[in-house]
Amino acid sequence: MARGDDKLLRQLSLVSFLLSRARPVTGHEIAQSVEGYAGMGVDTFTRRFHMDREELSRSGIVVEVHDDGDRDLYHLPPENFYLPDLELTSEEERALAAALVLLEGSFPYVRPLRLALSTLMAAAPGDPLDPASLGLALPADEEAQDRGPQFARLEDAVARHKSVRFGYYSAHRDAESTRSLDPYGLFRIGGHWYVVGRDHEHDGERMFRLSRIRGTVEFASKKPRDFEVPDLYDPGHYRSRPSWLLDFPVGTVTLRADASLGWWLERTYAEAVRVGGQDTGGEFFEVPYADRDALLAWVLQLGPKVEVVAPPELRQELTRMLRRVLDVHPSQPEPK
Repeated sequence: MARGDDKLLRQLSLVSFLLSRARPVTGHEIAQSVEGYAGMGVDTFTRRFHMDREELSRSGIVVEVHDDGDRDLYHLPPENFYLPDLELTSEEERALAAALVLLEGSFPYVRPLRLALSTLMAAAPGDPLDPASLGLALPADEEAQDRGPQFARLEDAVARHKSVRFGYYSAHRDAESTRSLDPYGLFRIGGHWYVVGRDHEHDGERMFRLSRIRGTVEFASKKPRDFEVPDLYDPGHYRSRPSWLLDFPVGTVTLRADASLGWWLERTYAEAVRVGGQDTGGEFFEVPYADRDALLAWVLQLGPKVEVVAPPELRQELTRMLRRVLDVHPSQPEPK
């Protein structure tokens, strides 16, 4: 078992033992009864027990110490561990139920979310609210439904820190290969699901689009745990990534932005690097991209205040897309 798991098991066992005792107990009783402390010398137990109490205290679980003359006694009152009862209003119940309905079929952790919300609602006075009673009709997430078995296996792998193997189609290489991954998290970006983790082949963080996974997702070993998520991993880095930069960049586009929009572009997208100065047409930025179509769709959403300057082929493609929009949506509506 990993060292971190040993500590967690020891601390959970300590909390369980103290909660089961109505009276304060001695350090000797703890050393003899709590899993994880058995076999330790007096000095080692004293040091570990002190560190465990400090960590529990930082988590809000305070083990009280009572002076009994020639020895210390330890006690964990229920109020130092259990959270106060949560009383939900009917509006709060409806908001939670709506969240469950909204995420159904499009959120990989919907099962634990359903359990948590059911527990909260059941703890409230009266009958728990049935989410179906809200009458919400939302479009299904087709990708989530199509990738159901892969979702379930990857969700399990993320929760249990299990390495996985799967076949994967690379659009850039136009080839399929077997990939091994330590999955850190699942994200929905730009309407598609991605799994992020350490790619064994490149020994670095990579993200894989679920729609390009071929076949089943398999665990790489029979061990209960294969890896630890590194401290430097930041899930926020992936949640905030634009849809046009979800893979390695394949090119750079030069944009001219209106002066009223340049500051927003620079602040919102760290990938947009200001180049040169200003002219009557605005400010210039260079932006790397991995997905050309997603980039151009993003530029179109920004309207006339952003213009593609280079390379020429992207400018021509954007012009073609704009003409297509005009063809489909003529400025003058056809008479009925």
